Amino acid sequence: MPEEALSAAAAGGTTVSGNTFQGPTAVQSGDHNVQNNYFTLALPDPVELGAQGLGHVVLDQWRQEAALRGLLGPDPIPVRWRATSDAELADHAERTGRPGEASAADLTSFADAFAHPQRRRLVVLGGPGSGKSSFAVLLVIALLQRMDVGDPVPVLLPLASWRPAEEHLTGWLERQLLREYPYLERGTVRELLARNRVLPVLDGLDELPAAERPNALRALNTALAAGIALILTCRTEDFRTAVHSASVLRGAAVVEADPLTAEQAAQYLLSSATPQQQERWRPLADALHSAPSCPAAEVLKVPLMLWLCRTAYAHTRPDERPEELADQLRFRTTAAVEHHLLDSLVPSVYPADPLPPPQPGRRTSREAPWEGRRTDQQRVSHWLGFLARHLERRGTPDLAWWELGTAVRLGPRLAVTGLVCALGVGLLVGLVDGVRAALAYSGPEPGLWPRLVFGILVAAVDALINAVPAAVAFALAHGIGFAFKGGALEPSRVRIRLGRGARRPGARSGTEILARAGLGITGGLAGGLGIGLLQGIVRKLLSGDPYALRVGLVDAVVYGCMFAVVGGPVAAAMAWCEAPESIEEAPDPGELLLRNRKAVLLQWLLFGAGVAVAGWPAVELLDGYLWGIRLAWTIPDGLRFGLLTAFGAGLGTALSLTAWGQWTVFARLWLPLTGRLPRTAMAFLDDAHRRGVLRKAGAVYQFRHNRLQQHFARPAVRLPRGKKSSRR
Repeated sequence: MPEEALSAAAAGGTTVSGNTFQGPTAVQSGDHNVQNNYFTLALPDPVELGAQGLGHVVLDQWRQEAALRGLLGPDPIPVRWRATSDAELADHAERTGRPGEASAADLTSFADAFAHPQRRRLVVLGGPGSGKSSFAVLLVIALLQRMDVGDPVPVLLPLASWRPAEEHLTGWLERQLLREYPYLERGTVRELLARNRVLPVLDGLDELPAAERPNALRALNTALAAGIALILTCRTEDFRTAVHSASVLRGAAVVEADPLTAEQAAQYLLSSATPQQQERWRPLADALHSAPSCPAAEVLKVPLMLWLCRTAYAHTRPDERPEELADQLRFRTTAAVEHHLLDSLVPSVYPADPLPPPQPGRRTSREAPWEGRRTDQQRVSHWLGFLARHLERRGTPDLAWWELGTAVRLGPRLAVTGLVCALGVGLLVGLVDGVRAALAYSGPEPGLWPRLVFGILVAAVDALINAVPAAVAFALAHGIGFAFKGGALEPSRVRIRLGRGARRPGARSGTEILARAGLGITGGLAGGLGIGLLQGIVRKLLSGDPYALRVGLVDAVVYGCMFAVVGGPVAAAMAWCEAPESIEEAPDPGELLLRNRKAVLLQWLLFGAGVAVAGWPAVELLDGYLWGIRLAWTIPDGLRFGLLTAFGAGLGTALSLTAWGQWTVFARLWLPLTGRLPRTAMAFLDDAHRRGVLRKAGAVYQFRHNRLQQHFARPAVRLPRGKKSSRR
C-alpha cells in the first residue's frame, strides 16, 4: 500500500490490518493499478448506547433533585467522611484498600476509588441526620460526570422495598429500573445488569425490617461474588447489629461521617452567606466560637439542623435575626432550639416556588402524582401534625396505613362505616331495581314519564329498605370485628397456588382450612339472618304490610342458608390460597396495600358468584314454601341477587371488615373530607419519604427522626381568620 494511502487512511480515522479495513472508507491499490474500495458500517454497541442514555437521564434526575435539596450551592455543609475506625464493621484492609477521606464539597477521592476495578464497593454509615443520603446523591453526580465508555451507570435506589428472601437482587434491580425509568426495554435492562453496567447505589439498609437486614447482607455478598459494584448506606448502629448476625460486606470500604464542630458550623454559616449578608450571620458565628457547648452550638453540629438554620434565616423579616438562636434566656435547651428550627422544615422541603417540569424518561405524573405539584405549606404541616398526633396517641413510631382509621374514635368510626356502606348498598340496589322496574313497567298510563317516575319510586323504596339494614349490620360487624381483633384489622396476604406449586412453605394446614370454613359458615348464617330480619322490619315501618315481618323471617332463613352455603367454601378456598407472612417482613406500604386490595376483590368475586347459584338449591331445599310464603328462584332472580350480593353485601363486607376497606373509608374518604389528610394519602406519604420527612421500615412509615414526630405532634395553634399559618 503506498505511503500516501496510509496517510489518507490515518487522516480519515481508518485502521489497516492486512487486508482488513475498518472505518468510514478504506482504499487499497491492488495489482495492475486496480483500486478496490471497501465500505464498512460499524454499528454502535446497543448496550453501550443504553448505558450512556441511562447515565444522561440519571444525571439530569439527581442534578435536579440536588438543586431542590440545596446540595449544589457553592458551599456545601463541610461534613467529612473517612474510613471507619471500628474494625468490626469492615472487611480486611488489604481487600478494601484505603478509601481516603473527603468533604461533601469535594468527593473526588471517593470517585477516584471507583476507577479501580477492585475497589468499587463502599458502605456509607452515619447517625440520623448525618447526611448519608445527601452524600449518596452527590457521589452519584460525581461518578456520572466522570463516566467513560464501559463504566457502570450509578443508579440511586431506595432499598426499603427489597425482600431478599423472596426476590433475587438482580430481579429486584430489574423491576426497580423499569419502574423508575419506563422508557427502558426489559431486554436492555437485563443486558445492562448481566454485563455489570449498573452500579447500584442502595440507600437505606436500615429501612428494611430488622429481621431482613442480615439476609440482605448475605444476599449482597452473594451478588458481590459475581463482581457487582455496589454502594450501600445505613445507620451505624443498625449496620453493626446486622453485621453481628451475618457478616461484613465483603470487599467493601466502610466510611463514616465525622461529627461537625461548632467552629466548622460557624465557618459554614459565614462562608455560605453573600458578602452583603455576612455581617448578619457574624453575631451567631461569634457566639458559636465563644460558647461551643451552648444549646445552639450542640444543635448546629447536626448537618440537618445546620441546613435548616441556613435555610430558615435566608429570607426572613429584618427583626428575625440568626443570633436569636444563641439567646439562652429564650432557648434554654437543645430541644427548644430544635423545635424552633424544625418550624422551618416544611417550607424548606416543600418549597412554594414552581417546580421544574417532569423529566423525560422517568415516571409520569400519573404514576407519581405528587411530583411537579406546588404544595400548600400550611396544609402539609397540618397533615403531618395529624399523623404525628395519631402516632403519639398510639404510643408507637410506626405509621401503618391500615391503622389510620383508628384515629377516629370508635363511636364515630362505626357511624361513618355504616353510612358509607349504606350509601354504597342503597345506590347499587336502587339503581338496579329502578332500571328493572322502569323496563318492566306496564301501568295504565303509557309513556316515558310514567315509566321514569315508577322506576324512581321503586329505586328510592328499595334503596331505603336495603340501606338501613346495611348501615346497622355493617356498623355492628365492624365493631364486633374490632373488639374481637383487639385493634385495627391487619391486611391479609393471599397468593394463588395452582398445580405443583400449590403446597408452598407457610401454607395452611387441613385443620386450619376446616376451621376457616366453619367461621365462614357461621358468619354467613349470622349475616343472612340479620339482614333478612332488618329488611322485614324496615319494610313493615315503611309500608305497614301485615305480611312484612313474615316475609322478613323467610328472607332471613333463605339468606342465612345461602350465605352459609357459600361462605364456608369461599373461606376455605381463601385459607388454602393464603401464605401467611409477618407484617413486619411485608414489602413496602404501597405494595402491601395493592396486594390486600387484590385479596379483597378476589373474596368479593367468589362470594358473589357463589350466591348467584346458591339460591336455587336453598329454595328447592325448602320445597318452594315457607310459613305460607311462596318461594321462587329463576335465572334472572339468580343473576340479580348474585350481582347485588357481590356488589352490595360484598362491598359492605369489604368496607367494614377488611384493612383495605377501612383504608378506603377513612384515608380516602372521611379523613380527606374532614381536612385531616390529602385525598391521595398514599402518594402524600410516599412523597414525604422521598423528601426525607418520613422513612420506610418494612410495611410501615416512620418519621425520619423521633424529634420530628415530637415536633409535629404539638397541638396545632388556631390562627385568627385571614392570617396565614406560621410556625415561627
